Parts: sequence; C-alpha cells; structure tokens
Amino acid sequence: MVSPSRIRQLVWILGAAALLAIVGWDFAVATTFLGDDYIFRAFAHLEANPLLAFMADKHGGEYYRPLPMLLWWVIERLSGGQAWVFALASFLLHLLCAVLLAALGRALGLARRSALLAGALFFAAPAEREAALWFSANTDLLAVAAILGSVVAFLSGTRWGRWLSVCLAAVAYFSKETALVLPVLLFAGLWFRARLQGGAPSLPRGLIAIIPHSALAAIYLAARFLVLGGLGGTNDPTAPWWACGVQLASGLVHAVTAYAPLPEWLAWAAGVSLLATVTIVAWRRSALAGFALVWVAVTLLPLPAAGWVVGARYFYLPAAGLFLLAALALEAASGLAAGFAVAFLLCLGLLAGNHRAGEVRLYRQAVATADAAVSDGLLRGYRLFFVRGGVKDLDLALKLLPHRPKPQVGFVVIADVPASFVWLPHDLAGRLHFLLARPPLPLTGAYRFGGERIVGQARREEAPDLDEVLTRLPELRIIHLSRTASGFAWEDRTEAYRRLQ
Repeated sequence: MVSPSRIRQLVWILGAAALLAIVGWDFAVATTFLGDDYIFRAFAHLEANPLLAFMADKHGGEYYRPLPMLLWWVIERLSGGQAWVFALASFLLHLLCAVLLAALGRALGLARRSALLAGALFFAAPAEREAALWFSANTDLLAVAAILGSVVAFLSGTRWGRWLSVCLAAVAYFSKETALVLPVLLFAGLWFRARLQGGAPSLPRGLIAIIPHSALAAIYLAARFLVLGGLGGTNDPTAPWWACGVQLASGLVHAVTAYAPLPEWLAWAAGVSLLATVTIVAWRRSALAGFALVWVAVTLLPLPAAGWVVGARYFYLPAAGLFLLAALALEAASGLAAGFAVAFLLCLGLLAGNHRAGEVRLYRQAVATADAAVSDGLLRGYRLFFVRGGVKDLDLALKLLPHRPKPQVGFVVIADVPASFVWLPHDLAGRLHFLLARPPLPLTGAYRFGGERIVGQARREEAPDLDEVLTRLPELRIIHLSRTASGFAWEDRTEAYRRLQ
C-alpha cells in the first residue's frame, strides 16, 4: 500500500512539473525580440566595454539602468544573439521571482502551503508571464528579484542577512528606478511582522534598520544625476491625473486576469470582482493583508512618472503584493480550491499564450519578408528603403539579424510605424534629419554606442508626408508588405508612387 503522505508528495511533484512545463511553453513559442529589445542589442553589439553604462550616459539621458545593460551584453555575446537564450534567461528570472515571493511569505509568517501558493499564483498569472516574455523587461524582473530577496534577507534578522539585504538593494536600485521604494517595504515588513507576533512595532528601531538601504538609494540617485547630467526622464507627453488613475486601476485589474485575448469588458468585470473578493476575505482573515495592501500602494507610487503607465511590466512588482493577498484569502480553503485557482490562471495563460504565439509567428514572418526585400535592394545598389506594413524598429531588427555582416549597416530602413529607432550612418545623418522626432527620441537626441548613433523617427503627429520624403530622397525605394495565406509577400512600389506625384 502506498501511504497517503507518499501520494501527496507525488501530487506535489506532478503539479510542480506541470506548472513549469505549461508556463515554460510560453517562453518557448510565444516570444521573440521586440521593440526596445533592439536598443539593448545594439548596445551589446557596439560597446566593447559594458561597464561604461555605469559611468557614462548610454541611456539617452532618460534612465539609468546599468545592470540590465550589463546582463544583455553578456547574454548577447555568449549566445550570438539567439532569442531562445534570452527566453530561457527570462523564464529563470520569472521563476526566481516566484520562488522569492514564496520565501517572503514564509519570512512574514505564512504557512508553507500559503507561501507556496502565492509563488505559484504569481508564476502562473498571464499578465506577469507577459511582462517576463518581453526581454527588455529584464529591468523589472531583475529589480523585483533583488527587492524580494532583499526583504527576505532583511527579515531573517541575522547580521549576514542584513548585509545581503543591502547588497541586493544595490542590485535593485541599479536595475530600475522603481526599486527606490525598497526602504519603505522593508520598514513595512518589520512593522507588520511585529504586529503578527504580538509585539509592539518600534518606529525608531525600524527607521535605524533601514538607514543603510536609504543611504545606498541616495548614492544611486547621485550617480544617476552625475551620469545623466540631470534628473533624466523623457520628453514624451504625460497623461492627465485622471488618466493616470485609470491606467493604474487597469494595470491592477489585468494583473489578475490577462491582457489578451479576453474582451476588455470581461477582463475588467473578472478583475474587479476578484480583487474585491480577495481583499475583503484576506482582510478579515489576517493582519498580513495590511502588509500586502501597503506593498501594492507603495509600489504604485512611482509609476505615474512614466507618463503613460501601459504594459504589464509596470505592474510586475505590485503584483507580488496582489498574490500575497490572494494566498491569504485562500489560507483556509481546501487544497482543491487552491489548485483550482492556479489552474484557472494557467488556463487563462494558455489562451493568452496561444494568442501571443500567433502574433510572434506573424512578426517573424514580417521581419523575414522585409529582410528579403531589403537584401534584394542592397544587391541592386540601393541604400534607402521605406517599408509599408512593417513593424516597429524594423531598421534595427534587420541590421541585427545574425546573417547580416557589420559592414552592411550603411543602409537605412524607414518604417511606417512612428517613433521607430534607426541606426543612422554618419554620411546620411544630414539628409535624414527631417525624419527624426522633435522633441528628440531619446531625450539627448540619440543613443551613442561605440561611436554609432541610434535615433528615433518622428512621432505620428509630426511625421512628414510621403511626397516630401520622395522629394528629398529621390533614390528611396518603397517596399510594400502584404499578408498572404502563408505569411507575407513584398512588392517594390517605388515607380507607382512616383507616378502619383
């Protein structure tokens, strides 16, 4: 006879294996290089020394995140730019964050099952997976892993734990600015754990304990100011206060549901219902619900500085508090109910992952078709291309393809997606200046990597019309991408557009 304990162990092992496999499927088929990923890749290709990101402005005057840039440089150089290596690194970082969230639950006093449930819910949630699937969101994942690790080490109460906590705080700060809320989270952890244990929280003792973390935050801010030559930030338009509120609410709602392919009304209805129910039940069951709510509130505070808070990556850190809250609400529930909660998120994730996998296939086909068109033009001696029906940052995407030799970067691909980034050859800079964003993207006018310039095209409302572009660039080749039953096809429509002038 197999003992009940052995059966439970087997169920745990099979459940963990299924969780890893199902979530891992997303990272295997539903991601690729996108958008800002190409900025990091350009840095990795063009800079000989990644440590320069700590000492010089390689961030375009906007942000100061040297540790993620160092990580990109290492992975890019070791992998040869293979997307699957970045996917594996993102998967492992996401898994690490889930494990550390479970460890945080234990450090706060949660039962083992509840702590593991918090980590499993976070790991399975579709929105958090979506954030991790965007490779350049490793800024967020690194910061969150370091923040969670810092809080866990801090709450251990040991001397080595406090020193480890300070070291991890440095990792968090130099990964993303939002990590500056860490001292408040540390103080809240001490305060609520003392209350749970029946002690009297000591304000002076708590403030003294976080002095090293606060001092390190000040050092980070000073380094940021010196390297960026100011406060940094973007010159993009900012959302009004009411829009910021809607965006924050939307991020919390989607953090417990999914961004796609659910209809927006359904995501909101399900998300609001889940958040309200979980908050009420958790608040009635445990004093630690207060800590989870403080975590969410504190980690939301820096987000409006981004202007428009859209995208799952912004809510990756607040989601840790949300799923601690969910685990507290399910603390007295049966194992079947807890398993159903994880399975529900996994099923939502499968729907979202299947949707993303289709988009990734189309994206790769579009890039491959544009590459074929541009390669054909290069063989004919052309250097300037305008691609209609393309993707954002197409110029960088094509120049950083593994088969593209570096000497061929003397061409330029203008995408029909506004605010795309272009690796601008020095001899064409003057002629193409009218195509660039005003005010500039990034803030300093260009990312400068290894003597090369990466610049942003004009935003939608300021982009010149095609007639002006053709007049100024008579040798421009106009390529049109169109969807077919099997993917994409390309057509050179230069002469057709010339006849319409």
